[in-house]
Amino acid sequence: MKHLLRQLLLLMLLLVSASSFSVNVKVNADKGIENLNVISKVEERLSSLLTEINSAQSANRPLALAGLGLSGEARQSLEMLWVVAHFYCCDEEVTDRLWNFKKSYMVRSIPLIIVPDDADSWANGTYQEAVVEFDLNGNIIDFRFSFSSQLGESLEKCSGSAVEAQKKLEILAWCDRLRTAYNEHNLAFMKKVFSDNALIITGRIIKETDREFGTTNEKVVYSKQSKKEYMIKLARCFKNNKWIEVEFDEVGIGDLDSKGCGTVTQSGINANFYGVRLHQKWKSTNYSDEGYVFLLWNFSKEDEPQIEVRTWQPDIVNGKKISTDEVISIGDFERDIMNL
Repeated sequence: MKHLLRQLLLLMLLLVSASSFSVNVKVNADKGIENLNVISKVEERLSSLLTEINSAQSANRPLALAGLGLSGEARQSLEMLWVVAHFYCCDEEVTDRLWNFKKSYMVRSIPLIIVPDDADSWANGTYQEAVVEFDLNGNIIDFRFSFSSQLGESLEKCSGSAVEAQKKLEILAWCDRLRTAYNEHNLAFMKKVFSDNALIITGRIIKETDREFGTTNEKVVYSKQSKKEYMIKLARCFKNNKWIEVEFDEVGIGDLDSKGCGTVTQSGINANFYGVRLHQKWKSTNYSDEGYVFLLWNFSKEDEPQIEVRTWQPDIVNGKKISTDEVISIGDFERDIMNL
């Protein structure tokens, strides 16, 4: 009798423990997603995935992703992220929008909490949103960290048409992938997404002292490097830092608080080129900074776009936030686009 009671108690404890990992997902499907079976499949697969993530994090074990309906690419991305840092979904109930794209569906604002190794304890408890992408049959084809959920909504409101908003969100999805590649130390992705002739420009602040008047002034000087040089530095950075926290924010054209409007700008010379201006926060064990990143994307191959230009500049000079006009934009590279 005691043995039976012990077994029942153990079973109850296991059930309680399992329920604490469980995540229930409900999606509000965009117009045009009318297949109820696919919607149900998306909810079921995302629920199972988030529940497994929570369970693996609690037990401090590898992810068990077999049978969860993930593509090879999605599985690889999750496993690479898991090696760098664990995380868990902080909500038992996730209710979110199911975005409708031409070739896929997306759930964009899944709440996660980062749980890194002790060596990166400074990042413990960091809030992060993730995006999960599905094919049109409801299978998971990508898992990545994302911009804030507010960005997508604001882009829809300020874009001229649904087509324009969707194109901008597709471009920002590639920025999501770039940002996640820093997190997961995915050097192979970086080598693929940067053009072989990519121009990388980095600004740094130097101080000039006027000895006559005893004043000091800051100015930004820029240096160029090739893709090869950038990849060597990136490999060294990945080796020396297990968790790299990278956050992208939008930068507006009219002002820096225009909530995403103007973040993505199409070239007037070649319609395949798009400029993206972002505010980047970078933090790792030994280094941190904030500044503006500009990316010039070449979408000549729509499914395999490449970065032709990446720039970084500090956001504060002489104790003041730099003006919008000082933030590098696509207009600074129109002549270069003509030669690409």
